Amino acid sequence: MSAFEYPAVLLRFVLRFLRHRFNLRDDMATPAEILADIEASVSFRGTNLWVLIFAILIASVGLNVNSTAVVIGAMLISPLMGPLVTLGYGLSTNNPGLLRRGLRSLGLAVGISLLTSTLYFWLTPLSGAQSELLARTEPTIWDVLIALFGGLAGAVGLTRQEKSNVLPGVAIATALMPPLCTAGYGLASGNFKYALGASYLFSINCVFITLASFLVMSFLKLPTYNFQDEDRAKRVRRLMLLAAAVVAGPSVWLGARIVQRSVYEHAAETFVAEQLNFPGSYVVTRQVNALERTINVLLVGRFVDTARLRTAQQQLARYELQPTRLTIRQGLQAYDSLDANALRQNLLEDVRARQSQTQSQYAAELARLQQLVTASQTSLPAAADLLREVQVEHPAVRRLALSQLARPAQPTDSLPADTVLVVSLDVRPLPAAAEQQQLARWLRVRTKQQRLQLLIEPLPRGPGPKGRAGSN
Repeated sequence: MSAFEYPAVLLRFVLRFLRHRFNLRDDMATPAEILADIEASVSFRGTNLWVLIFAILIASVGLNVNSTAVVIGAMLISPLMGPLVTLGYGLSTNNPGLLRRGLRSLGLAVGISLLTSTLYFWLTPLSGAQSELLARTEPTIWDVLIALFGGLAGAVGLTRQEKSNVLPGVAIATALMPPLCTAGYGLASGNFKYALGASYLFSINCVFITLASFLVMSFLKLPTYNFQDEDRAKRVRRLMLLAAAVVAGPSVWLGARIVQRSVYEHAAETFVAEQLNFPGSYVVTRQVNALERTINVLLVGRFVDTARLRTAQQQLARYELQPTRLTIRQGLQAYDSLDANALRQNLLEDVRARQSQTQSQYAAELARLQQLVTASQTSLPAAADLLREVQVEHPAVRRLALSQLARPAQPTDSLPADTVLVVSLDVRPLPAAAEQQQLARWLRVRTKQQRLQLLIEPLPRGPGPKGRAGSN
């Protein structure tokens, strides 16, 4: 084999390896099974309809009381993914019947969901918009990406022989329920800006999930619908492609605009944090408008001179923010209603970020303490062996038990988090104080635990149980 043939052989080997590892047809269900699953998920009557109503109510309650766990539970039981995957399947297989059923089911589901959520928010006494609800009033680049990748994962999971937890995970990730509930809140409260923003987010999710399902089904080359009349088949295909282009075209364009807006807003936030962080002066509110390319900032504290503000403005090009109209106001006398709304939004975002950070810290601390307890327990002697050793010098000890207690670090404590070894002893008769101190020192040396707490319980007089050892 010549030196020129080695790259070609290596390339063939790599392609063969990738084809084997990433082959979607190995564990694919039969076309008949896939069609049966699609038809079972598209119907909205009886059980599916009631489950949808209950899921909408659960999600509405979760958004109303600002509970992330409740909202996730509602998304987990929601059957809204079915019509969207059906639309993708109908488009890829040129099946007009399934396409019509998917559209009817989706329209019915959206109508019932809006009616249910609007009625709930109209009746509930809690009328304030919490952070969980406000997060669904405007789509971002992440929503577009999650809908696209979630749709791909959902379509792949639906076409497998062995059904896994892919579809419930996709239902949680793509978050179809919360935008519908938020739209219902906007209709019930008369805040049509929230209703339009949430409806926009829901539409983006629907289109990109359907597009992803269409791509996967087309890649798998599922059998297409057979028409008796070929001319009619061509007309149907043209109409379906035209309808798909009319629906998906604007959404893809809007998705691209969302990406541009998100990039601009991220650059603007970075610019404000790095270039407008003057000593003694604080950014109270910042209003970023990507459409009009404006940044409006309110500063309080020490007055910033014009020269430093001009220097900061010259840095806009470094953050790829040109052209941008930068407005910097100073002093609380410039505070207005727009600042009040922006301040409220910023506070809610900070609260959500702090809650997420606190939960992560608690989880990390708990995991560390569990590891510490496990490591300590593995290095301890067996309680039965320790009891026999203790009884050699202290025959009054009748029973012995060991347990580990985690001691979390306190904010005002300079000591790191650790564990305390608790040694419980049942004795008869009660030894003197000096003997108890000697026993505690010996146990610290024997167990190699400096943090040791000795608990001594005297047994009543009379025949007692024989020596026993225990460990918790």
